[in-house]
Amino acid sequence: MKSILVLEDDENLRELLVDVLDSLAYQVEGAAGPEEALHLAHEISFDVVISDVRMAGPVDGLGVLEELKKRRPGLACIVMTGYADELAPLRALQIRVDDYLYKPFDVRDIVAALERVKKSAQQNQWYRKALSRLLGQGDSQQLLAELHETRESCLKDFFVAVRSNLLYAETALQAWDSLEDLESGYLSAMRLPNAITPDSARAAVQRYSLWRRQLGQRGANQELVLASPRSPEKLDRKLFKLFLERLRSGAISAEELGMAVSLRRLPAERRNQDPEYAQLWQRMWGP
Repeated sequence: MKSILVLEDDENLRELLVDVLDSLAYQVEGAAGPEEALHLAHEISFDVVISDVRMAGPVDGLGVLEELKKRRPGLACIVMTGYADELAPLRALQIRVDDYLYKPFDVRDIVAALERVKKSAQQNQWYRKALSRLLGQGDSQQLLAELHETRESCLKDFFVAVRSNLLYAETALQAWDSLEDLESGYLSAMRLPNAITPDSARAAVQRYSLWRRQLGQRGANQELVLASPRSPEKLDRKLFKLFLERLRSGAISAEELGMAVSLRRLPAERRNQDPEYAQLWQRMWGP
């Protein structure tokens, strides 16, 4: 991941980002508006586009990203904005961006977001293997690719929804509760991967896909879920609030969410036998 397009109409910020990223050995181009950005993207195959939301004219930054994602669905995109636009986080979710930053931010936040995007594919492979090792499997590559990809898309959607402040805290907790239920079924199935039938895999894909649609609907409706009593087996509200803060700060990546449920439920004795599990648990669920 070397080539980056920065779409920002604020000249000072654009030049600052271009200079900083250039100093880090990235190949960077800056665009002051949508037309210039689309022209550059036609000429150069960028690995990542970093875009502001608000732009003068009929097409804003998210409109540019939407057009570019139609051409290249796998293009990595990072959104930055200084406005609490109600529609922008939902549109970003629908476009399938990789990260969402609010201004003012430190340049280090952009660099950290780029590092997360850069490591994303490698992390997905590592967490698949780590999860299969935790479940006592052999090679995780034997599992159904569509189920993996749909599940990982859900985790990334939740990550972006939290980072963009699309959901109220209690609504996010309800979404996480239903995701945990899906994850429990997934983890149980992965313990006996050879027993997974095409029908059961399709059903699991449909359940994850339904969850994604419901997440988008919650954001679109600005749904506010009122707090209700929690049963003992559910995630504690205070712990979830800390978990959200760590997601918003970027301390936990979208890929690492794939281990969240299994690590939270893993007995401490088993967890502490593996330094990688112990460190990841501490970053996610530790005090």
